[in-house]
This record gives sequence, structure tokens and C-alpha cells, in this order.
Amino acid sequence: MLVLASASKARKNLLEQVGINHKVILSNVSEDGFSFNSLKELVQRLAIEKAETVATKITSLDFVDPLKDCFIGVLGCDSLFEFNGGIFGKPKNTKEAFDRWKMMSGSTGIIHTGHCLKFRKGLRSNLRSNDFNSSENIVISTKVHFSKLSELEIQRYVNSEEPFNCAGGFSIDGKGGIFIERIEGCYSNVIGLSLPWLRLALRKAKINYQ
Repeated sequence: MLVLASASKARKNLLEQVGINHKVILSNVSEDGFSFNSLKELVQRLAIEKAETVATKITSLDFVDPLKDCFIGVLGCDSLFEFNGGIFGKPKNTKEAFDRWKMMSGSTGIIHTGHCLKFRKGLRSNLRSNDFNSSENIVISTKVHFSKLSELEIQRYVNSEEPFNCAGGFSIDGKGGIFIERIEGCYSNVIGLSLPWLRLALRKAKINYQ
């Protein structure tokens, strides 16, 4: 069984849509305090930290879960939106969301998602002594082109409160999808997890996903 080290409902929904059996175990990793040279480096480090934190938790002596012996992979992800060289996380308030959308209207940004799949390689009978000793890591970037919006459209979207739950302040698979003109790259990566990459990573880890 795959463990998702994320509180993201969007990532959980993606796994459910494609029928990947999984369980959510939160990492509680804070994004504060990480130094980085580039946005790609930051999302990769955060994804690895989330996966490693949960993997360590699972293999600790005091971890109790009836399904523990079925956990053979831990998936950590982190997404951030790059716009004009800056980072757009979740907007903090209505004004910030509105001002961002005025800038994004008719323009282009990039969603960067760091992925880390930790897995057990060479299973032994004693799972406690067999840590998640291998990993597949990658950062996938998708360019997002936004339509030109009126201030009324922006205000209505902000009032829907959807922007406050999403990196960058928009959701391609929600109400915000109508404002996205086109993308360049992986669609599910914009939601928070590249399913094509995950399929290949699970195959490399010899984890049955069907």
C-alpha cells in the first residue's frame, strides 16, 4: 500500500481517481526555515523531507498501525507557483488574492512540483529492520497561461474562496479552470502530483498500483 505524506485533498483525489490504494499519514513538515538557491531546489527538498519524515515514523518502534506491514512506499510532494521570478503560495487574504489575479490575468506562470517516492528495496522478513532505503525523486514543471480577466471576474472568483486553498491562488480542476487558456506540460502536475511520473516510479520500485 502507498502512503501519501500530504494533507492535500487534491493529491488524495488524484490517487483515488486512478484507483491507487493508499493511506494518508501527515508529515507536519513546515515550509519555514528552508534555505534554497532556486525554487526547484526548494520544492524538491520539501518533498524529500515530507517522505523521509513519514518513512521514519512508520519504521519507528512506537508506531502502531494494523496495516503497517503493507506500507511499501511513501510519497511526498510539494508544489509552488513561480510568477515573474517570485513565489506565490496560498494567498493570505482577499486583497492579496485579488492583486495576484490582476497581475496573472493575461500572463503566464509556472507550477513546480517536487516528488519523492521512498520505497523498500529487497524486502526481508523483518520489516522493522528494513527501512525505506531507496527513492525516486524529480521536480516537474508545468507552464500555465491565464486568460485576460475583468476585475468583476476576478472578484467573483476570489469571493468563491477557492484561491485560498491552492498554491498560486488557483485550481485548474475547480472553478479556476475556466480562466486557464492552456498549459505546457503535465496537467496533473498543476493539481499537485504528476500521475505519469508516479506510474513509472511505482514500476521502478516494483510496487503494484492496480
